[in-house]
Amino acid sequence: MTGFIVVVAFIIIAIAYKDVKAQENVNDIIPKPLSFEKGVGEFNITNDTSIYIKGKTEKETDEINKVAEFIKGKLQPSTGFEFKIIKSDNPPEGNIYLTTIGGEEVQGDEGYKIITDNQGIKIISFKPEGISRGVQTLRQLLPSDIEKATVVSNIKWTVPISTIDDKPEYSYRGLMIDVARHFFTEDEVKRQIDLAAQYKINRVHLHLSDDQGWRLEIKKYPDLTLIGGSTEVGGGQGGYYTQEQFKEIVEYAKDRYVEIIPEFDMPGHTNAALASYGFLNPDGERKPLYTGTNVGFSSFMTHDEKTYEFIDDVIKEVSEISPSKYFHIGGDEAEATPKADYDYFVGRVAKIAEKYGKTPIGWDPIDTSPEINSSVILQNWKDSNEAARKKNMKMIISIASKAYLDMKYNESTPYGSDWAGYIPVETAYNWDPTDFAPKNLVLGIEAPLWTENISTQDQMDYMIYPRLLGYAEIGWTPKEERNWSEYKVRLQKQGERMMNEEINYYKDPTIWSN
Repeated sequence: MTGFIVVVAFIIIAIAYKDVKAQENVNDIIPKPLSFEKGVGEFNITNDTSIYIKGKTEKETDEINKVAEFIKGKLQPSTGFEFKIIKSDNPPEGNIYLTTIGGEEVQGDEGYKIITDNQGIKIISFKPEGISRGVQTLRQLLPSDIEKATVVSNIKWTVPISTIDDKPEYSYRGLMIDVARHFFTEDEVKRQIDLAAQYKINRVHLHLSDDQGWRLEIKKYPDLTLIGGSTEVGGGQGGYYTQEQFKEIVEYAKDRYVEIIPEFDMPGHTNAALASYGFLNPDGERKPLYTGTNVGFSSFMTHDEKTYEFIDDVIKEVSEISPSKYFHIGGDEAEATPKADYDYFVGRVAKIAEKYGKTPIGWDPIDTSPEINSSVILQNWKDSNEAARKKNMKMIISIASKAYLDMKYNESTPYGSDWAGYIPVETAYNWDPTDFAPKNLVLGIEAPLWTENISTQDQMDYMIYPRLLGYAEIGWTPKEERNWSEYKVRLQKQGERMMNEEINYYKDPTIWSN
């Protein structure tokens, strides 16, 4: 009996110890680094601190210089420090050093190492992209006041002595913004890119066309934006990006090593195009503009060469201003398109995208078309990818009941929808892409924000944050290194940073008690 009591006592102590360890975070960084070793002491950034840079080549040095300018721009407002940028591989004590010299191929494009001692901070990567991910981590090593937009007095800007080795689990970690249902300005999109990039999101997918709006200028077809872009859900004024504005968004994202992926949804979700040009309709007449939220009623003509000439022209123009290797061709909820016609259409459009050097992405059920093969990527939003598995197609996992940012947190959430169920912050974190697809076929994950019920920047913030931090960690940190109890503590500490950045995040009462 005594032995039994001892065993039970040992189990209770072990469980309690494990729970305590979950609360004792070595670091507060999100996404959680692969390896973090904390030493004793700290390094203090002062007004005398400069940023030294050096690449393996002059081209790399120039690229690292852009990263240095970026982090300088993030550190200056709150510190008031000058942060000179100096090209040299011999930094004296007291400085920050960004370099690819000594970087290892095993780090890949995004891996990095941060070594902080009492002499300075060194970020080493194989590629400049890794340095960019490293400086985002550096921001989180500093006090949360670093994110304030004005000078903060009476504070020491300290970084703990530590060594971090880090690289991502998946190469694709995405945020999708639907700018078709409600239009968001160039500046609003840039702001979301900047906020997401700090958590190492590296893809932003823009849903640029739907029944309610066409949002990118196509010079050969000006009425797509003049007519198709003139409204939005609820009948607002809509809007669109000129090609120059789109290029500005692409360049802004590029400075943060974020790839912009354009999507034009078809053969369904096409009423904005059908309302712009009569030749896209069987009767030659323009459809009425649509400002409701129903789906599945519109369709391109799938056996008319005028349709494919139009699509070819659009993809050609967009490809000329979009450096992304991907082109998203939509493909979901095409309920007005007969299955055989759908199969033919998506196969033919995928080949048009490939003709212009792009890798096509499509929503399920695009994988069920016999015309679609492993050269196409499936964006999986339903738990239905059997055809993709059989064809060995790569997948972006965006399961609606887990990853849709427009789903309400709970019944009292003032915005969004609930057709895929509620997604509390814990539910958003507690899953893995391998729950839905074999790991060898998972390209990564993406969290989509559909905007039928989201019309302002504050509403967008509220639905995206804090859930995006969890999605970022799912994409970056290996499954076995993730734990809700431990993550919850780190997330709680991110609240002050998000507040300092004026993010209107949802203050989940189970995480933030006041």
